[in-house]
Amino acid sequence: MGGGPDKMPIEERLAKWEAKHGFRGMASPSGRDILRMCDCGKATPNLANPKCIPCDRASGNYRAGKRTREYEMRGNEAREEPTPRQCGPPRRPPPVDPSRYLRCRTKGCDRIAKHRGTLCPQCWVAKDPEERACPICRKAPRVTCRQWGVCTSCARNVKRAAARLWHVSGGQMAIACSALAHEGMEADSQHEANQLLEALDAGALASEHIDASVFSP
Repeated sequence: MGGGPDKMPIEERLAKWEAKHGFRGMASPSGRDILRMCDCGKATPNLANPKCIPCDRASGNYRAGKRTREYEMRGNEAREEPTPRQCGPPRRPPPVDPSRYLRCRTKGCDRIAKHRGTLCPQCWVAKDPEERACPICRKAPRVTCRQWGVCTSCARNVKRAAARLWHVSGGQMAIACSALAHEGMEADSQHEANQLLEALDAGALASEHIDASVFSP
């Protein structure tokens, strides 16, 4: 059996390695590998870097904990040179035309009007909250295309709450509805809670009797 690189003396291996690469080297602590040596006598992180990490950090090539490559430095220098377009005062967007949108007619309100160009949604709801407001949040306008008039934001929140309740109850309709009825009683909604319990007892809450389009967006 011939002698491999492990059998060769480290001095001979180091001399051959330096002659091949053209720069100084040093043996690793285990003696199996040869690393590139920095001018300070420490090992560099790789063959392409002539300096060790402490010397490289001291040279200012690190920014925000990362080493700046040569091509990145060239890119930064190119960006620092002003182009003909950048010379002169900075460009500003054109001023917004105040007459582009109709404003709310309510005194002291400068929001954009939505309802036939007369009132903003907030002022329109404030005129008649019982008829125009969402029955849940009482802030957004009522959606007339839905049976209960629930706004899109509240319908999304109800769907999320229903999904969480269904997941927690393990898909058991009786447990979920009983929990809803209990919450309704605590919220002084005795009539709605009794209706829910009566529908649950009568079996009217089967999947074929539920109108899934009530909360559809």
